[in-house]
Amino acid sequence: MPTYKWIFIIGCYNSGTTLLDRILRQHSAIAGLPREGQFLSEVFVTPKSVGVPRLWAEKEDLFRFLPNEKVAEARQVKQDWIQLLDKPEANFALEKSPPNTARTLWLEQNFSQPYFIHIVRNGYAVAMGIQDKVMVDYGSIPNLLAKATHQWNRSLEIILEDRYKLTNFLEIKYEDFTADPIGIIGDIFTFLDLPVLSSEQLLQKYTIHGINSKIENKNQVRLDNMTVEQKNIIYTQAGKMLDKYNY
Repeated sequence: MPTYKWIFIIGCYNSGTTLLDRILRQHSAIAGLPREGQFLSEVFVTPKSVGVPRLWAEKEDLFRFLPNEKVAEARQVKQDWIQLLDKPEANFALEKSPPNTARTLWLEQNFSQPYFIHIVRNGYAVAMGIQDKVMVDYGSIPNLLAKATHQWNRSLEIILEDRYKLTNFLEIKYEDFTADPIGIIGDIFTFLDLPVLSSEQLLQKYTIHGINSKIENKNQVRLDNMTVEQKNIIYTQAGKMLDKYNY
């Protein structure tokens, strides 16, 4: 198989991973996939297929692999992904599937010290966003907001546990990224040891989930619609992590 340096964008759903993917894939040295890699290999089950859409933490054991298991499956995943990359001549290959947050140590072991870019976003906005998205796509689920909050909280717990075992790890906050996209994207390309994109490339509008918009912080839209009851549910479920990240 061709040799690539792999980049994995990780983080909870509704945290800005899709926007970051769109931006980085503009670089001539970075190849991307036609959709999230979790859908492009039969090695993985998807959250929706096991009844937990956008809520993989509800069945974590199906998504969190040990570093030395599923070695043959890792080779199959690479084969499945490499044949679908949009720039075969590129040096880097980019993948972003939220369940990868649960299996970074497995990816580290099987993808030759890849680069991990972890994006964190306000847990209140994320939980509300997951709830809204699941309800629109799949209908009501009992205790959905609490489960959405658990998804955000558990994603961060796992990263805090595993991050120091990863060779190449960078964490950014959505709020910093949207406030200073040129600066944060510059940090990312320094991390990857790649030349930066031009400001014109970076500051264009991007279509994310059907909405065409420039890079901007969209937290307030979610927070303005949050009730006191919803805020209490989220804080009860994830208060320590919200405080840790100053949300």
